[in-house]
Amino acid sequence: ILKRVRQNPQPDDSILRFDRLQLDVDKRRLLIDDEEVSLSGSEFELLTLLASNPGKTFDRDEILNELKGIDAELFSRSVDILVSRLRQKLKPLELIQTMRGKGYRFSG
Repeated sequence: ILKRVRQNPQPDDSILRFDRLQLDVDKRRLLIDDEEVSLSGSEFELLTLLASNPGKTFDRDEILNELKGIDAELFSRSVDILVSRLRQKLKPLELIQTMRGKGYRFSG
């Protein structure tokens, strides 16, 4: 039985792959063009949330609720700053889109 299992490895659901980006959720690693990119905890959580749901638009309230478990304040700009920092680290790739008046979405 072990020989059969080793010969037919199961795909790893904890690794999200997009063109030049590879996100290993379990090991908390981001690779772009096979080079590791350092992310803060919040940046990693945001990228994981967006990349796990490509094409889905998240508004600021949903993002804060998912990341911190709290409802957003009316004028909270912390999500915008977090997205901006994450975009800088993903610079060669434009994977996070701003949906005007709606929120942010991952286009992997």
